[in-house]
Amino acid sequence: MDWSCSIIPIDSSQSVCSCVYQEITGQTGFTGEHLDMLIVVVMPVGLLFLSLTLLTFVLCRGQLKVNNTAQVNLCISLLLAHLLFLFKGGFLKYISTNQLACAVLAGLLHFLFLSSFVWMFIDAVLLFISAKNLTKFRSKQKRMLGWKYLTVIGYVIPLLVVGVSVAAVPNGYSSEE
Repeated sequence: MDWSCSIIPIDSSQSVCSCVYQEITGQTGFTGEHLDMLIVVVMPVGLLFLSLTLLTFVLCRGQLKVNNTAQVNLCISLLLAHLLFLFKGGFLKYISTNQLACAVLAGLLHFLFLSSFVWMFIDAVLLFISAKNLTKFRSKQKRMLGWKYLTVIGYVIPLLVVGVSVAAVPNGYSSEE
């Protein structure tokens, strides 16, 4: 059992990655229908667990003595990105005819997944600081790492990256089919 992937050039600036799953007994292609079915089955499970995680953070907010802003916003970013990705399939026939809607959807997904990575980085930095300065962390946390500053950092950096991407390559989020 093996995956065989190849790059198929579309034009001078775009290409598509095509992968085929090969079994020992023969070769079967993993078509778009299989991927759509996988998305419809697996995505709701992920959404359920992200929702349960957010619910846990909300219900246990008073009992946690640490700043969980990064985890909450990470869950929100991932939840919104997965919801958008899941619902995109149902609206694909309407979106594919409208280049602007397609570009906005791609930009929004780019922003949400980038913000997820930034929130993971922020959480890693906060964990590092708390492990490094266990005795001094609580006093510094109130002054330097407030939820307002973290929220600005967690959403402005991805917004700047998407903005620079749009400015650098204006047609970068659109597809020509």
